Amino acid sequence: MASRILKALQEVGKHAVGNLNSLKVKTVANGALIEGADVDNFTLVELSFNADGERVAKQLSAVNKKSYLIAAPETRYLGEAIADFYNAVGDRARIVVLEPAYTRFETSAFTGTPENGKVAHFDPATKKFLIHDGSHADYATASAKFLVVNNEEDMEYTLGAATVRFEVIEA
Repeated sequence: MASRILKALQEVGKHAVGNLNSLKVKTVANGALIEGADVDNFTLVELSFNADGERVAKQLSAVNKKSYLIAAPETRYLGEAIADFYNAVGDRARIVVLEPAYTRFETSAFTGTPENGKVAHFDPATKKFLIHDGSHADYATASAKFLVVNNEEDMEYTLGAATVRFEVIEA
């Protein structure tokens, strides 16, 4: 016989995972409430305010909008995998301010081949960072640009998924 709890315990998450690599990061005061749709950790969001004056965050909708990294801490229960976590609508999330030459982070939300020196930007359509040589059509207009600072030999699988490390070039 099946049960809702048994099914929930057997499902494996496929959400983005990551890690902050900077010694200290600046965060948006009091975080932001997630609005519109669920958002994976270690992806980019845009900020605004709702009718009640609360700061809200939603997945980045255009490459040229001011963007921030969502990096909410996880609290694990019952052996949950890190890939099971996401930021649900209505949750208050930690929002990291991106600083050039300082903010470094890892994320599993990427496409392309990680190689030191390549660049990346966030693609709102796929909700992933696109790694490329700088010639991608959207790169020139992207408000946030990143440098790949590890390669495939350096990739970490400790969070259950391959991650790539980025350093902020422009924010």
